[in-house]
Amino acid sequence: MKNKENVFGFTLVELLVTIAIIALLVSLATVAVRAATSKAKEAKVLGDVKIIYDAITQLSNDTNLWPGRQTIDSVCSGSACSNNERCGTDISNNNCPAKLTDDTSGIIATDGNFPGWGGPYMVAIPTDPWGREYFLDTDYSIVDVSGKPCGCGGGICVIAVVIGSYGPDGKAVPIGGAGAYGCDDIIRVIKK
Repeated sequence: MKNKENVFGFTLVELLVTIAIIALLVSLATVAVRAATSKAKEAKVLGDVKIIYDAITQLSNDTNLWPGRQTIDSVCSGSACSNNERCGTDISNNNCPAKLTDDTSGIIATDGNFPGWGGPYMVAIPTDPWGREYFLDTDYSIVDVSGKPCGCGGGICVIAVVIGSYGPDGKAVPIGGAGAYGCDDIIRVIKK
């Protein structure tokens, strides 16, 4: 009796090997796409932060003030730092006294307390790729050499003025990290 030929011309082993190779390629492609997506989101944040920085620079050139009527080119310290941050609510419901979009920030509109205001400096402030608002912090603690948030690597910590995003985790302060910052925050240092 003759063996019947495989209708498709492949043995079961050949089919299994082919399926395994395809599965491996799909998993490698998935990892590559995730990495590319992550890099694209970080690039969007850095681009948005540059635009916000430019708007703050125009505001400070016109009014000699930063958002919240803060002194330009000055890193905040001590008791003068109350109400210095501008941000939206993070994923843990931490909130700042004001947002970058508020009239008291002077970027989109003014509350009338910015002498020489020539805005709006932006029509709208975009949200980050995770749907949250950007922040401005004039007493953000960073590692001096790397510019990363303090507590996220070795080095001497200094206070700086930064614009940024809370990053993928959406947390201003990680759980159990009182006084620390999210190590996935994406920031641009304006002044050290």
